[in-house]
Amino acid sequence: MGAESKAGEKLIFIDSNIWCYYFDQRLPEHQLVREPIRQILMSSQEIICNTVVVMEIAHYLVRHFREEDARSKIEHFIKLGNMKILDFDAKTMAESLDNLLNYNYSHGLGGRDSTILASMNLQGIKTLMTHDNVFQRLPNKTLNIIDPVAKNQ
Repeated sequence: MGAESKAGEKLIFIDSNIWCYYFDQRLPEHQLVREPIRQILMSSQEIICNTVVVMEIAHYLVRHFREEDARSKIEHFIKLGNMKILDFDAKTMAESLDNLLNYNYSHGLGGRDSTILASMNLQGIKTLMTHDNVFQRLPNKTLNIIDPVAKNQ
């Protein structure tokens, strides 16, 4: 849990919707996320992702691009120099299930988003970039949620 130190302030978890907007120039949201993502990529900030989110992004890319383009984008994504991909292990699964059971009925939190909360909590990450408003509805007010799409609309 060393991420809870001052270095933890430099950690950011970026949700799949932001990455899909970034990689798909056809989407109107692309223009709104392009510069914020580029700034993070050029900074010393460490991007955190989990394997569930990686698969979600890959699934989107495979469905919307030719195989060659999808493969290129996926390879570029998983090789980003300042990104750490977290494994989805039994501990993360247990916390994800707790999140799902605690927040699905009352706040509409889904399974994949439950894995994001679990990964963030286990790593001491406080900042999430997402365009998913379910995170805004959660009672946890310690999250710093950045929505570059809503901010620029």
